[in-house]
Amino acid sequence: MDNNTIGRRGLLRMAGAGALGLAAAPLLSACGGGASPSGGGVSNAGKQLVPWPAYVPFAGPKPDAPGDDTGVQNLYLKYPETLAQSVNDTVGDGSKVTALVVTFGPPPTPVTQNRYWQAINKALNVDLQVTVVPDPEYGQKMTTLMASGSDLPDIIMFTNLALPHSLEFIQAQCADLSEFVGGDAVKQFPNLANIPPHAWKGMGRINGRIYGIPLERPTPANSLFVNRTAMNEAGIPKTWTTEQYLEAMKELSSGRKWGLGWYKTLFGGLGSITFHAGSLGAPNTWSLSNGQFATTLATPQFEEALGLMRKLVEAKSAHPDSLTVSSTDMQTYFHNGTVASIQDGFGSMSLTTLTKIDKRYELDLGYPYGPSPTPWQGAGMFGYVTFKKAPADRIKLLLRISDYLSAPFGTKEYELANYGVEGVHFTKEDGGIKTLDLFQTENNNTLPFRYIGTAPSVLYLPGYPETAQATYDWQKATLPRSIPNPANGLRSATQVSKSAQMGQIMGDGIAAITFGRKPLSAWKDVVTQWRNAGGDRVAEELAKEHAAAQ
Repeated sequence: MDNNTIGRRGLLRMAGAGALGLAAAPLLSACGGGASPSGGGVSNAGKQLVPWPAYVPFAGPKPDAPGDDTGVQNLYLKYPETLAQSVNDTVGDGSKVTALVVTFGPPPTPVTQNRYWQAINKALNVDLQVTVVPDPEYGQKMTTLMASGSDLPDIIMFTNLALPHSLEFIQAQCADLSEFVGGDAVKQFPNLANIPPHAWKGMGRINGRIYGIPLERPTPANSLFVNRTAMNEAGIPKTWTTEQYLEAMKELSSGRKWGLGWYKTLFGGLGSITFHAGSLGAPNTWSLSNGQFATTLATPQFEEALGLMRKLVEAKSAHPDSLTVSSTDMQTYFHNGTVASIQDGFGSMSLTTLTKIDKRYELDLGYPYGPSPTPWQGAGMFGYVTFKKAPADRIKLLLRISDYLSAPFGTKEYELANYGVEGVHFTKEDGGIKTLDLFQTENNNTLPFRYIGTAPSVLYLPGYPETAQATYDWQKATLPRSIPNPANGLRSATQVSKSAQMGQIMGDGIAAITFGRKPLSAWKDVVTQWRNAGGDRVAEELAKEHAAAQ
């Protein structure tokens, strides 16, 4: 999921910072060759590369516990008493600005009735008109938009979903931002300069140029969320061996309750297996050695993880409807305690998730269980925003909007973007934020401005300091052993042009073996089919892109 919902639902499961599907390439690395104004397609190979934006981190309030270079986030148990002002100049010019973003929540109330929306428009000094697209419809909506190429919104948000020909579309129809954010140029937008380098690199370039602003996400990828109360009552420790994990899931499964729940869209790529593959030491999607890429699918650790998933089903530890139930329904089962664990993107560790659980139990993250785990890292961003081609002054205005909404934790701008108006959407009590009733319908989930610009994330969960501390402890224990996908920020034409076919081969194979329709020995045939459908070609293309990026 993203920051305020459990689950990156629907098609987004095929790729992303959270759900790492081989079927999809990382964002701006997601599309193949094609004609470009400067010639040579959208590949970066052999191109002069615009320097990545300079990194100028925001000093910010002192955390209760510091983050580190393994990806551990700054921990805040209390809300800062004093907030900084990160934007001092006027953002907009009073004009209308249109935007299209994905949504994982209910639709927002209209702007005429929405005090949160009105407050954002006032702060930005624009008439920001946002079209929100429910994520099950997002893929088709974006395909239609790109095919038409006309009447484009000013701001277009792309997720990690691999959309065929997205890069050619962006290069042809969207603004080249290189002169505005490349190298030191980004310093004119301080909040964009505060975006960590890993997010820009995870997004990647097009034809050597920068076309987007990444929506940063923390290092952890697809994670196991657990009902710690149920596990404590069953005497299950926080750290466990592989056998202890299997026994724990069996112990938690009786009557109308189960140890874990998957859902159908997890089986469209690698989403269902990422936690298990990382627990058992499998490479993160690809391994890279001497400039050559090799798929994790062919490793013994990956096959062991597949066998373990099969054992969970055979032991009746998994919800029986896991192949057919929707992500929304399985989330509800997790919130109400029907299933004791669920896999999802790390962004599920959020105030909205905790509100839905409503103190029925203590939320926690499951530790990897294998003897030599390699927890998988995400791509470092959930998506990115692009801007319709326009004169330089208009592009700078759109960048200022993204800059404002990217304001970091500890600023007045962050407070407005994430919590709304004090006294209307929240109050400050006992050293923290306390949301009010109106926040339940007017927030950054129902009206996701965070998909136009987002702050680098920190660990702060208002009203749940124990959960924030437990999450920090989990990060400290797991992230030093975590590994990135070496293909992040690289591009493969085949990976996108064949993504649907390759994803179906992989997802169908995982599902068939997990649920007993085929023996584990059939996996070798699945890998062969995947290679022949384009997997080997993808590896070759990634190697060329990797060499060009060095």
